Amino acid sequence: MKKANAWSLALFPFIGLWLGAAPAWGAAAPALSEVRVFKVESARCTESIPDRVTTTQMCTHRGPTKVSVMEVGLGNNPVGRFNGAVLNAQRTSVCQVGNISQACNGAGQLIGYIYVFDLNVAGPGGFEYSNSSINPPRNTLKTQLNIL
Repeated sequence: MKKANAWSLALFPFIGLWLGAAPAWGAAAPALSEVRVFKVESARCTESIPDRVTTTQMCTHRGPTKVSVMEVGLGNNPVGRFNGAVLNAQRTSVCQVGNISQACNGAGQLIGYIYVFDLNVAGPGGFEYSNSSINPPRNTLKTQLNIL
């Protein structure tokens, strides 16, 4: 997994802005450059996941759990799995408006997505997310997190 770009980290203050209109499509699509889990939420706790961390550490997550993934750039084959089972997700577009990254509301340039996966954690397991870039270099990026 690549190191986070400074502008990609600007997404975090705006993650709460989940609803928005369709993104502006004027510019060429940016190649996929980063995917990473940044938050795990369950009834027991909400845990922010730092870059390069591969295991949850604050609590033991059980029951309904949400895993949030940041994707910088655009891909065409998003797949989330928990213990091998394919998961469904809600997707929110993120646009660059000036120096700010925010949920798209018809302004700015589409730069990526936030995916939120709903899963039911019965015991420790592995979450994995991957996607392939929509344009050159057509690379496939993957992130993994062990959920305790």
